[in-house]
Formats: sequence, structure tokens, C-alpha cells
Amino acid sequence: AVLAVAWAANVAVDYAIAEPPNYSQIEPGLYLGGSVPRPPRGVTAVLNLCEVEDRYTAEVHSWQPIADAAPAPDLAWLRRQVDFVREHRTAGRAMFVHCHAGVSRSAMVTAAFLMADRGLTRDEALRRLREVRPQVRPNPAFMERLTEWERELRSAPSRACRT
Repeated sequence: AVLAVAWAANVAVDYAIAEPPNYSQIEPGLYLGGSVPRPPRGVTAVLNLCEVEDRYTAEVHSWQPIADAAPAPDLAWLRRQVDFVREHRTAGRAMFVHCHAGVSRSAMVTAAFLMADRGLTRDEALRRLREVRPQVRPNPAFMERLTEWERELRSAPSRACRT
């Protein structure tokens, strides 16, 4: 009995001082974050934007490495990532979009998805992300790409994302 109490106390202390997971739930079934040893519970689709492959696999796993620097990937690349997220969200899969820190690259793609799927402006999408992940801060090149994405969505909504 004493050992059980001591074990439970150790577990409680470990839990209390453990770092929180490096991801945030943006909405049910959509997570944004950084590198982690395993994806959030229930996730079956992963989009990795890191320059390093994940050490785990998921039912659906896409590795699209980009640097967190200028130049930003072009709009065609961004459209493919948004289409990937939309395809798997529509199929009912929980999605984890991540990069190294979950601040810039993954935030750009997740914001672009929210813009296309929810009809948000760039600033509205970023505000929504920051409500649950305050550290979101796409680099200046990615911010400019999101501005271009917003213009494209406004000018040709039917072409912006293919479902």
C-alpha cells in the first residue's frame, strides 16, 4: 500500500511538472504544432513541414519539407497542402499539421486552410489560431504569401481549392 501511494505521488509530480504537449487543437479534429514524439491522440493524418522526417507514421502521412525562410513556397504548393488538409478532414480524419516549433510554417498552412474552408481573411485566420496557440507567428515571407492567398481566394473562390 505504501509503495502504491509513493508511486501515485511520483506520477502526480511528473504530470504536474511535465511540459505541455507541443501542439494545440484548433478545432475538433484539427491540430497545429511542432515536432513531437507522437501525434495527438486520435490523429490519423499528418502533414509534416519540417526539414526532418517524423519518427512515427500515421494512416496518412505527408512530408513536405520547407525552410522557415524566404522565399515562401509558391501558391500552387500552398494550394496542394490546403487540398490535402481538406481532403482528409472531409474524410473524417483527425489532422495534425506541424513544423519544428509550430509557429511559422504549420501556421501558414493551417491559416490558409481556414481561409479557404471557412472564408476567413488572413488576419481573422491568424487571430483564430492565436486564440488557442498564442505563439503563432508566420515569418514575413509567409505573411506575404498568405496575403496573396487571400487575394486569390477573393478573385476566384472556385479555383482556390479543389475538393
